[in-house]
Amino acid sequence: MAMNFLACDREQAFLMLPDPRDWLPEDHLAWFVLASVEEMDLAAFYGSYRQDGWGRAAFEPSMMVALLMYAYAQGERSSRGIERRCVEDVAYRVIAAQQTPDHATIARFRVRHEDALAELFSSVLSLCKEAGLVKVGVVAIDGTKVHANA
Repeated sequence: MAMNFLACDREQAFLMLPDPRDWLPEDHLAWFVLASVEEMDLAAFYGSYRQDGWGRAAFEPSMMVALLMYAYAQGERSSRGIERRCVEDVAYRVIAAQQTPDHATIARFRVRHEDALAELFSSVLSLCKEAGLVKVGVVAIDGTKVHANA
């Protein structure tokens, strides 16, 4: 009796290139992050770059901010991890517009814009609160040391 399997041809080329944006559902977090970044004032990020066009081209600050916001929301803090996900994960590829900033570029962007990112992330929490996505409260940790017999 002959076996009946679907063909598995990894050499099959696409006739038309696929659009990764079609692979994400409409309610995916990546779309919310991209829409949120469009509404934010990113003047502090753009103001730190040269206006005369000299030097090597930098990645678009709005893309880098969206990439960091999405990565943090997914629990990815490592620059190397973000770089890897820009290659392997469809949502990261959509946010990065099929570009792959290397880990050093991501780390330098964080250092260069540390103050602006801190201010931005606090405004992101306000946006999330307004959208009903989070409940903002106070978290307190007690650091009292008590002598005890372990």
